Amino acid sequence: MPDDIPYTAVSAFLLAVLIASLVLAIRGSTAAKSFLWAWAGLLAILLPFAERASVTSTLPIGLMLAFLIYVLIAGKLQSIARLEASHEETRRVLAESNRRIDEERRTISRRLHDQVNPNLLLCKSELRRLESILTGNPKAVLILTSVQKLIGETYTQIRDIIKNTRIEVIDSIGFTAAVESLISHYTNFFDKPAILLDHDLPKRPNLEEDVAITGYKILREAIYNAIKHANAKHISVSLKMNLRDRRIDIVVTDDGIGLDARTHAKGEMDGGIGLIDMRERARVIGANLKIEPALPADRKRPGTRISFSISTRLS
Repeated sequence: MPDDIPYTAVSAFLLAVLIASLVLAIRGSTAAKSFLWAWAGLLAILLPFAERASVTSTLPIGLMLAFLIYVLIAGKLQSIARLEASHEETRRVLAESNRRIDEERRTISRRLHDQVNPNLLLCKSELRRLESILTGNPKAVLILTSVQKLIGETYTQIRDIIKNTRIEVIDSIGFTAAVESLISHYTNFFDKPAILLDHDLPKRPNLEEDVAITGYKILREAIYNAIKHANAKHISVSLKMNLRDRRIDIVVTDDGIGLDARTHAKGEMDGGIGLIDMRERARVIGANLKIEPALPADRKRPGTRISFSISTRLS
């Protein structure tokens, strides 16, 4: 009987550890799951060496092994369900965020169109009334001309901003012209980098409305990210029609510092909310967004290559 005391104590201790591990594993502990996998492996090894003649000796080990595997599988499925629920919540938040951003863009463009630009035109008109009054003062005329020119340039810039802020621009001028206008806007607004557009698209590709709008937004975000974060000298934008597969292949490449360096500098996981937003937008329209180095990763400035495809409608 005394010889059984250490055996009983060790068994009780192991049983307590096992129960605690089961509880922690169910709650999602990675260390507890690893421990249980070790238990399962040990029991699987011991099972063939149990006393073959006695069912009572093999049955507990077999049942314990089956129970451990069940707990591990159930825990894995629960973790997957939690992760999917978390992803779904992220998608819902992003969708709502995108909706609000789009609504805010519409509000800004409407106010610029309805309030700011008319006031600029009024100012320009009022300044013209001063021309006859200031005719005898060359210096004043020069200043007046300069102010009129500045107001005209501001008016043009605001119209350009309105055109590229309102997604309805795709309906009015078509997807291809909207992209060309976007590139022109960024080229005029930012001193660098140089942006080169290469495409073989018709003026109005046969696209579903939501596909055209989403593809435009992804492209806009990709170019803006390259301008803002990549510290690139050149950006290349390619849109090629694939008639056989009925899709448009879109590629944005920059010669900047690379995605890893940008992510590290910003201190953000997965490249930041912009890249997550692009991935979620692409997922909604069934596109596969790829983000990879443009050059070998061992280069000092590997750059970034973002590519995806949008489907065209059947003719």
